[in-house]
Amino acid sequence: MVEHGCTIDVSIYGALIAGFCQEERLEEAQGLVHHMKERGMSPSEDIYNFLLDCCCKLGVYAEAVRLVDAMVENGLLPLLESYKLLVCGLYIEGSNEKAKAVFHGLLSCGYNYDEVAWKVLIDGLLKRDLVDECSELLDIMEEKGCQPNPQTYSLLIEGLERT
Repeated sequence: MVEHGCTIDVSIYGALIAGFCQEERLEEAQGLVHHMKERGMSPSEDIYNFLLDCCCKLGVYAEAVRLVDAMVENGLLPLLESYKLLVCGLYIEGSNEKAKAVFHGLLSCGYNYDEVAWKVLIDGLLKRDLVDECSELLDIMEEKGCQPNPQTYSLLIEGLERT
C-alpha cells in the first residue's frame, strides 16, 4: 500500500487487526500493533478490545491481563464483555486470585455501581458452573452499595437450577 502512495492510519490498522482477531490469528494482530507503535501510532480502544477478546477466546489469559493493564495505563476502558470473558476464563483455569484482581480492577475503572456489569459477570460465571465465585461477587456487589434487583436474583436462581 505504501509503495503505491497510500497512507496507513490507525483506522486501517484497526480494520486489519480486527480481521486477524476475528480469525483468531493473534500473532499477526500483535505484529501489526508492534508495526503501528514503531510508526508512532497508538492503538485505539477498539484495537485493544479486539486483541483482548481474541486473547480470551484463545485462552491466553496472561496476555489478556497485560492488555487490560496497558489499556488502563493509557486511560482506555475494556469492554464489559471482554472483562467478563477474562474474569470467567481466569476462574476456569484456576487463577482465582488473578481473577479477583482483574475484577477489582474492573471496579476501579468505572463499572462500580453499574448493575449491568455485575449481571454480566454473574451470568458468565453461572454459565460456567462457577457458583461459589458467583456468590462471592454477589457479596462484593452488596458491599459496593449495588443492591441486586429481581432480574439478578432470577438469574442466580436459573443458574443454580442448571447446576
